[in-house]
Amino acid sequence: MPKLLASFVLLLGTACWGQERIPVIFDTDIGDDIDDALALALALQSPELDVRAVTTVIDDTETRTRLAWKELGLYGRHDVPLGTGASEPLLDAVRTGHSPQFQVLTEADTVPAAAHRRAVDLIIETLLASPEPITLVPVGPLTNIALALKSEPRIKPKIRRIVLMGGAFHMLQQEYNIWRDRAAAEIVFSSGVPITAVGLDVTTRCKLEGADLARLRAADHPAARFLVKLIELWQNGHADQYPTLHDPLAVAVAVLPNLIETQLGSVQVETACCLTNGMTMFTPADQLAKGVQASTLVARQVDVRRFLDLFLDRLAAPPRGK
Repeated sequence: MPKLLASFVLLLGTACWGQERIPVIFDTDIGDDIDDALALALALQSPELDVRAVTTVIDDTETRTRLAWKELGLYGRHDVPLGTGASEPLLDAVRTGHSPQFQVLTEADTVPAAAHRRAVDLIIETLLASPEPITLVPVGPLTNIALALKSEPRIKPKIRRIVLMGGAFHMLQQEYNIWRDRAAAEIVFSSGVPITAVGLDVTTRCKLEGADLARLRAADHPAARFLVKLIELWQNGHADQYPTLHDPLAVAVAVLPNLIETQLGSVQVETACCLTNGMTMFTPADQLAKGVQASTLVARQVDVRRFLDLFLDRLAAPPRGK
């Protein structure tokens, strides 16, 4: 299919999926792997999404908030409320260390006082104040989401669904976001809230290549240059190391659910065994015991080319603003 026609089909499919913008809250551990910053950019560049709030989570959340604020500014979105989240997982300790991506921050990159508010409070207030349900898109450990669910049960019917990046459901492997706060993950998966889980089963297939990075460099606008700089810092001298788009795929699925094929079932998170902590055990709906709710769709297949075209088209484009 010629590239122009493929882009037209992609745009047509997006437009037909729904005319109303989808309100979302984006929760991120931006600053570790590079895919968080790329996912935030995709959310801001997707006209189908109405980003109602951005929250940071785990470890050095103050610096994560500064990085998120800088990126919001480059996309002309300092109107988006920003919250600083839980630095500690529910069971484990804070980790110390300095991410190479934080090197882009200068003394001028300070955040307003409002961004120092607790992420949990911002999540709860945004949900309760919304006239329509909101989709949560957490792409880091699920600490903030679990705390919000436990703090204020009234938010459950205000959540349309949770589209998260985390887990590995058809492979025997621990995934970082779930493992890092396994107790929070178990709270979220057992909450009964509808969840679409975009895990390693599909995200590991979505990897940029040299030509993709060259296209982003060729965009030559400040936001794209910022992302390229973050990628270079993340590469840390390994120019042949290219990002895997774990988190951006979750954002894309919030826009276009049919980018992935899913299977309905229930997910339990291992929390009691040190060797298997954080592993996600999936049971298909037709194998569940009577009375056990199937509330999670886990991704099994992904249309890689369609997703990469969407991702590159939007991040190469100039910032769209509000």
